[in-house]
Amino acid sequence: MALVKAGEDGRKEAWRSRLTSGGAAYEVALTPLPFPGWSLATVIPEAEFLGPVETTLRRLILGLAIGAVLAALASAMLARSVIAAPLSRVVGELRHVEAFALEQVRRHPSRLKEIASLSGAIAEMAAGLSAFRKFIPADLVRSLLRQGVEARPGGSMQELSVMFVDIAGFTGLSERLGDRVVPLLSRYLDLASEAVVANGGTIDKFIGDAVMAFWGAPQPQADHALRCCRAALGCCRAISASGLADDLGQPLQIRIGINSGRMLVGNIGSELRLNYTVIGDAVNVASRLEGANKSYGTQILIGEATERLARGAIVTREIDSIAVYGREEGFAVYELVGLVGEDGGETQDWIVRYEQGLANYRARRFAAALADFEAVLNMRGPDRPAELMRDRCRQLVESAPDVAWRPVAALTTK
Repeated sequence: MALVKAGEDGRKEAWRSRLTSGGAAYEVALTPLPFPGWSLATVIPEAEFLGPVETTLRRLILGLAIGAVLAALASAMLARSVIAAPLSRVVGELRHVEAFALEQVRRHPSRLKEIASLSGAIAEMAAGLSAFRKFIPADLVRSLLRQGVEARPGGSMQELSVMFVDIAGFTGLSERLGDRVVPLLSRYLDLASEAVVANGGTIDKFIGDAVMAFWGAPQPQADHALRCCRAALGCCRAISASGLADDLGQPLQIRIGINSGRMLVGNIGSELRLNYTVIGDAVNVASRLEGANKSYGTQILIGEATERLARGAIVTREIDSIAVYGREEGFAVYELVGLVGEDGGETQDWIVRYEQGLANYRARRFAAALADFEAVLNMRGPDRPAELMRDRCRQLVESAPDVAWRPVAALTTK
C-alpha cells in the first residue's frame, strides 16, 4: 500500500523505504522514469542479501567463542605445565626437607627462570644439610620432627637402656700410632654404629673411641633392653669378623657396658646448643660397667635391671656383686654370653657351676666356692672371672673375714 500511495503521489524524486509484510522484511525503492507517469519500483526481500551476512556473522561469533574457550584451555594447560606443576614439585621437595629426608630431594628444571632458581636453591640447601648428617643422627632428627619435639631444653624421666662401647687399651694404641689411628678408629666406629642402628638404637655421641647409644627413645620400645643386648653382641661379632688389629697385629678388643633404668632423656644443654641425650645414675652405672670389664677380663657386662628385662631371651652368668666408683651400694652384675637359641646360647654347665660357686662365696662357704671355681677352670679353661673368684676364696680360706665382711667388690676406678 505504501508503494501504491507513493506512486500515486507522482513523486519526482527517488523514494526508498523498508516494508514488512507477512512477517518478512523488504527493501523497497521507487525511481521516477523520464516517461510521464512512469516509475520503476524495486522490491527486494532483506533475506536475499542480509541472510549470508547474518550467517557469516553467526559463524564468526561462534568461531570466536570456540577460539576463546580453546585459548583459555590452552592457557590453563600452559600455566599448569609451566607454572603449577613445577611449583607443585618444588613444594614436594620442601616437604622432603621438612621431614629431613634429604636424600629424596631433587632439582627440577623449568622454563621459568624464577622456578628453576628456587628449585636449585632448595637442592643446594638439602646438599648443605646432608653434610651435617655426618655430625647428627638423621633418624633421630626425623623422629623428633614427626613427634613435634621443639628444639629447646627439656626432657622427661623414662625407663631406657644405655650402652657404652670402648676399645681396650686405646690410650696406648693411639700414642703408638699417632694420626695413623684415624682409619682404624673410623672403621671401628662404622661397625659399632651399624650394629646400633640395625637394632633400633639411637647413637648419642662419640667420645674419642667410646660410643654411647641408648634405646627406648625417642620412639618407645618395649624390648629396649633386649635390643641393646643384641646390638652389643652384634658389635662384638662385627669387630671380630672385620679382622681389625692393633699395631702389634693383635685383634682389636672392645669392652661394652649396658644398664637399664629410669633416666632423664631429652634436649639437654643451653638455648645456643642442645644435645638429645640421656643423663642420670643409670647412665653412670653403664659407663662404670664398661670399665669393670677390665677388672673381670670380660667383654660385655650388663646391670641387673637389664638382665631382668631381657631374661628368657639372653644367656648370662652372674659375675659378682660390685659397688662401682662413686657408689657404696652394691648390685649384681652379669656377663652377657649370648642369645637364647643363638651363639651356642643355652645355659652351659660351666655357667651353672660358676653361679653355684658364687652362691657358696656369698654364704661364706669359701672352701666349697673354691672347689666350684676350680671346677669351672677345668671345664672351660682360662676364665678371668673364675680365676679372680678362686684367688679371693683362697685368701678367705686362709684368713676368715670378720662379721662386717660383705660379698661386694668395690671398684676404685672409673
